[in-house]
Amino acid sequence: MTPFARLLLATAIALPDVAPALAEGSLEGIHHWVSESEVNALKVITDKLASKGFTWVDSAVGGLSGANATQALRTRIAAGNPPATMQFLGYEGIDWAAEGVLVSLNDLYAANGWEAALPPQILQFVKADDTFFATPVNMHRQNWVWANKAIFDQHDITPPTTWEEMIAAGDKLRAAGVTPLSLSDETWQILEVFESILAGQGGAEFYRTAVMGLDPDALASETMVKAFDTLRAVSGMVDEGIAGRDWAVATGRVAAGEAAMQIMGDWAKGEFLAKGMQPGVEFLCFPTPGEAHFSFVIDAFGMFRNSDPNVTAAQIAWAESIMDPEVQRQFNLIKGSIPARIDVPVDDFDACAKQGFADREAAIASGAMLPGLTDGFAVPPQFAGVFFDVVGAFFVTAGMTSQDAVSSLVAGIENAR
Repeated sequence: MTPFARLLLATAIALPDVAPALAEGSLEGIHHWVSESEVNALKVITDKLASKGFTWVDSAVGGLSGANATQALRTRIAAGNPPATMQFLGYEGIDWAAEGVLVSLNDLYAANGWEAALPPQILQFVKADDTFFATPVNMHRQNWVWANKAIFDQHDITPPTTWEEMIAAGDKLRAAGVTPLSLSDETWQILEVFESILAGQGGAEFYRTAVMGLDPDALASETMVKAFDTLRAVSGMVDEGIAGRDWAVATGRVAAGEAAMQIMGDWAKGEFLAKGMQPGVEFLCFPTPGEAHFSFVIDAFGMFRNSDPNVTAAQIAWAESIMDPEVQRQFNLIKGSIPARIDVPVDDFDACAKQGFADREAAIASGAMLPGLTDGFAVPPQFAGVFFDVVGAFFVTAGMTSQDAVSSLVAGIENAR
């Protein structure tokens, strides 16, 4: 039994087994999209599914950047009643494919030419051992800063290009009585800030060596210590009410002028758009400071094996709906991300999305496309968990030094090998 399978059994013992009753011609899916913009974006796909004669049965499980949904899925799998489809992040789909529980989508990919329509950087997250196991609907960029334009204008703040400038802007705003940064103590939100610091200060090659390659010397380097020093300085930019704050609530604070900035993936843009705000008018978008890079994550859906031909037909319709170019266009216009497909026109996307397209193209050319650590794309879960634990503890523990954090990180990675 693999470690992943043992984890499934442990989870099944800990949690109850709950599944909805399904009618014929329906398709049940687990996902973690619960904010306003996410729900509206999902409806684009489910409407397309309905046009094919199938009814979507929603099993949304929000919270913890998808971790709660993943735990719910593990329970269902271990109990022998998987959903028809599931939203995957990072290594999740790869692990499920290794367990042999996913439907092969090779025939659909071959018949529709889907592989040629996808950026090569994301293939490793939808394909394993020559078998396609998932369909991606989008690509999110994580290293964005979202800012309230009125606050920036009022206090004569320009988008910072270095982390030193970012911290200086925070000091200026704090002195004027403005909360510089809207954030939470949720570890995934903090880690998203840290990985942006690390890649911005160390560069793409250092990120690949230290994070993706888990090189002991890079993990213990002065560059890593400096990243923690910078995170400590950034922690002084937040307000006192960060405990348990949902990311969308943090976005809402920037939109309402209660805070100046948020560091968050471009799903945050969907929340601004849902409030009727426009980039360059009410809010600003710009990459996190430092060396240029594109930290990406994708949302993809895999299908679980079953013996019901009606469910199989619905799964095929679902995959086709996700990969439909017009669906990807409409979905991403709402969600804030950019299409997974590279052949979808971008003419009617907003300025932030167009910058994302351009920056992705530049990052591909320069080798600065980096899989995100926060949502489990950069490294397998046992190593990502170490980063989560150390960075999260550092942020909320005032007496923990940067060297303490680096030592804990090195030891934790070594124990996880």
